[in-house]
Formats: sequence, C-alpha cells, structure tokens
Amino acid sequence: MLNLSNETDYKSITNTKNYYNLFIFAILILFTAIFIRLIYISLDNKSNFMSISKNEYLKILPTIYDFNKNILAYSDYNYSIIDNKNKFKYIKRDVSLNNIKEYIYIGNPFIKFEKILTRKYPYSSLTNNLIGNTNIDHKGISLIEKYVDTNETDVELSLDIQIQRKIYDSLNKDVSILNPDYSMNVLVDLSSEEIVSNVFLDNRKIEDQFDQTLLPLKDLRFDFGSVFKTFTVYSALKNEKIQLNEYFDVDQSVYIGNKLINDFPKNSNAPMQVKDILKKSSNRGAILIGRNLDCQKEFKNDLEQIGLLNSINIGYNMNSLEPKINNFRGSYCDNIPFGYGLSVTTIQLINAYGKIITGRNDFHATFEKQTKELKKNQYNQITNSINKLLFYANESNDDLYKNFLIAGKTGTADQTIFNNKKIQNVTYISFFPYNNPKYLNLTFMQNPKKSYGKYMTAGNTVKPAFYNLLKEIYMYLDLSIIKTKSTDI
Repeated sequence: MLNLSNETDYKSITNTKNYYNLFIFAILILFTAIFIRLIYISLDNKSNFMSISKNEYLKILPTIYDFNKNILAYSDYNYSIIDNKNKFKYIKRDVSLNNIKEYIYIGNPFIKFEKILTRKYPYSSLTNNLIGNTNIDHKGISLIEKYVDTNETDVELSLDIQIQRKIYDSLNKDVSILNPDYSMNVLVDLSSEEIVSNVFLDNRKIEDQFDQTLLPLKDLRFDFGSVFKTFTVYSALKNEKIQLNEYFDVDQSVYIGNKLINDFPKNSNAPMQVKDILKKSSNRGAILIGRNLDCQKEFKNDLEQIGLLNSINIGYNMNSLEPKINNFRGSYCDNIPFGYGLSVTTIQLINAYGKIITGRNDFHATFEKQTKELKKNQYNQITNSINKLLFYANESNDDLYKNFLIAGKTGTADQTIFNNKKIQNVTYISFFPYNNPKYLNLTFMQNPKKSYGKYMTAGNTVKPAFYNLLKEIYMYLDLSIIKTKSTDI
C-alpha cells in the first residue's frame, strides 16, 4: 500500500504518470501523422514525396449524358502507384484511393502516387465510333467530344443507352452468324426527330477497323441499291407521271447503254403494277418508271429536296460527307432510279425516308435532345400512297409485321472499293406503324459471308436481323398509337 507522505512512494506515482502521459502523447503524434498522410493522399497536396500530378493544369471537360441522364463520358483522375528508387516504374495503374492507403503503411519513401486527369467512358463498348476522342492534353478532338470542349457545357444526347444496349446485343448475335465486315443499326423517333440508338459493330481484324474519330453514320458513303426505288416512285407520283394502277412490262429487254438489265430472280411473266415493282424489287420496273421523269429537272430537284444531294448536320457541329454524284446525264439517269450512280451517307438516306413518310419537308434527325413539342405527321396523297405501298412491299410471315404494321424496303448493292475489291451492301429501312409512322429503323451490313436463306440478299440478312432486335426493344418504345388497320392496296 502506497503512503503519499512517503517521498519514495510519491515519486513512483509521479514517474508512472509521466510515462503514461508520454505514451499517450506518442500515440497521438502517430495517429496525427497517419491522419495527415491520409489527407494528403485524398487531397493530393502536390508534395513530391507523396504524389506526382502530371496534367493537373488541364481543364475538366463537361459531362456527356444520354436521354435519361446516364453518364456516357466524364472527366476524372486516375491514380497509379510508382516506384522511384532506381528507375521509374509503375507498380499498379488506375488504382482506387483505398489501394493507395494500403501502401502508406509500408513506409517506403521511394513509393509515389501519380495523378492524371483522364476521360472515362462507362459505356465505351456500346458507344464506339460515336462519342469521339480527347488527346493527351485532355482536349476534345473529334465528334461530340470536340463540341463539348469548345462549348464548355454539359451535353444531353437523344441516345437511350438502355435501348442501345439491347440493339447492340441483338445485332451482335446476328453478326456472329452472318459474319459481315461491319454492320450498323439506327433507330429514330420520328415525332421528336431524335436518334434513339446508333450501333456500329466492326467485325474485321483490329488493324482494319475504323478510327474512333469517325462516325460511320455520317463519314461513310454507300451505294444502297433498291431502297432508292422508293425515291423513284415518290418522284413519279409527285410529278404526276404515273398512276398507282398503271402496268409496266418488266419482261421487255431493258438496256442502259449496251448493258442489258436483269432482275434476280426473274419477277414475272406478266406486266407489273407499281406496288409489285417495289415488292419484287424489279430493276427494270424502276428504270421504266424513272424514264417518265425529266432527270435533270424533276428527278434531280426531288432528290435535292429530300436531302440526298447535300451534306446534312446531325447536331453538335457534325456534318455528313457530301454525296458522291455521278453525272446525271446519259446512262446515270437510268442507274439512280434502281440504286446506283449516287453514293450517300446513312444519315442522308434516313432523312430522305423521314421526309417522305412523315410528309414533313423539314424533317431532320439529330443526336441533340429536343425540348420542343412533338411534331405531327403531315399527310398528303403522296405520303399516304408511299406508306401503303411500302407496307404491302414489306409483307412478312413474322408476327411483328402485322402486330406493329411495319412498312419497309430492302436494298442489295454491289460496290467496288479500293484495289478494285468488290463488296456487297445489304440494307433494310423500315418504319412503323405505316398508317401513322412513329419510329424509323435502318439496319445495314457490308459484305456478309452467310445468309438466312438461299440468296445473299438484304431480305435474307438484315431484314431478319431487324425483326430479331425489334423483339428485344418493342416493350421500351412508345407504340400506344398503333391501331390495327389493314392496307387497302
């Protein structure tokens, strides 16, 4: 028992208390040091001992969102752990702050933490060849990234990333079977004129694939084949050069210059009306209809009016290539009516169909999210006739054809590219419901190696691919306006 009146016992207590205070003080210092170090890591205090900020002076770019405010692109910092003892080397790249904290306790003075401003894309696999790129200085250099860099404001796209994912997955399955060089699918809401989905799948070797700074929708031109026959019929009806019940003798020999034009497979042993020329995709029939038009005036003016002869803006300062126009004189006046002689971008083809089937001459598909009121279709005799013709021409055994009243046109075209290599373009452009168009879809493949039928045509490749993806997305579309109504064609 201690006696506080005893000097020896008193000093013992005093020493014990001092040791205890010293111990508590040491613990506080240790925890304070660790806490401060953690704060330095979290805030990155630019200490050369702790971290290296390579591009901290660069500006953070605005965020890119989809229609539903899902983030498609944003700026953030990447952290990496490096060893600077003998030679600079990375221990771990793109690590979380928690991983960095683990290395703090090692106490190695040669371990540093690198911080780099970078651009991140949560849906990169779904938005390839769409969003664009930034350079090493974190500056937008292409497509939408270039726009946000210049305008310094957040962007909300018309894109619905959830629908895009479903279309991507469905199209990818067909690509694995049909094995094209590459494929595209574009879905447009006709009432808002917004591009809801834009999927591009490059199925070639990595070294042959397109640069991510390209947007195929606007940067690639194609001969689209028989989908152009719709424009020929449209122009002939508009200029009152044909009647819907008129017959054309497609079994007569039809020449372009010295070249005999054939239909594959042979269509009929009897003259055809306009509806069957579209349905059976008769090349001869399209040429015969086109020869009723003044190529230099009527036909050319109509092609220009629907946007096939000019570059098109699709939002965010992005413009399509100019169409590649062959001379309208001579034989090219016969080539264009059935799909050759005029190479255009996919967006030009989409806008041309949009104008014809909605009756709105100012139709303009865009990636920009629209805040205006929905636009109503402006029906006229030509619009009604074209839409009914394309519903009839699109006849299919698929239940979705009647359930959603899908109209459309297929196109198959041979095209010669670099080094005289010949490839085949297959296209299916469709819209529904035909009696009050709400959505337009384009499915395209270049050079498929296999098909779902005997012939390598759009009807045996991209058309079934479209029906496959529609089964995946129709529940996410606004199709409440559909009312079952049979065609009177």
